[in-house]
Amino acid sequence: MLENSIKILIPTDFTVTSLQLVEYAILNYPNTKLDIILIAGCRLPQNRMGVTHFSKREQLRTQMADGFEDAQRQILKEYKNNINTFSYELFTGVNSLAFQNFLEQLAADAAIIPSDKILHGQNKKWFNATNFIKKKVKHLIEVPLELLNEAAPYKKL
Repeated sequence: MLENSIKILIPTDFTVTSLQLVEYAILNYPNTKLDIILIAGCRLPQNRMGVTHFSKREQLRTQMADGFEDAQRQILKEYKNNINTFSYELFTGVNSLAFQNFLEQLAADAAIIPSDKILHGQNKKWFNATNFIKKKVKHLIEVPLELLNEAAPYKKL
C-alpha cells in the first residue's frame, strides 16, 4: 500500500531524455504517491502585446520534442499507482529571489535534477531552471542521465 504523497520538482527541456528523471523519482520513492511537477524556465516577451497573448499551454505545446508526449503517456500508464498528479510549471522570473517566491507557491518537498548539464532549451526564450533548483531546494537528488537518441522510443532505466 502506498504512503502519503510527496511533491517533487523535476527540470525538463521537454525531451524524452528528461523523462528519465521522472522514472527515477518513481523508482526512488516506491511506496509513496508522487505529485510530479516538471519545471522549465521561460523568458516572457519584452512587449505588452506579447505578454498579453502569452499562453502557458501554447508555450508548452510548441516546446515538446517528438516522442515526448508518447513517452509521458507510457510512464503515466505504467506507474499510475505511483503518480498522484503530473503537472508543468513555467518559471518566468529572472533571479533567485523570484525563484524562491515561485518555490513557496509550489510547496515542493524535494527535487530531482540531472548531475550533467544536458538539459537545454530549444530557443533563446527557454532556459534550464536546474541551477535555481540546485541553489534553493533543500532536499535534492542529483542523477546522471543517459543521453538518448531522441528519435528512438522511450527507454526505461
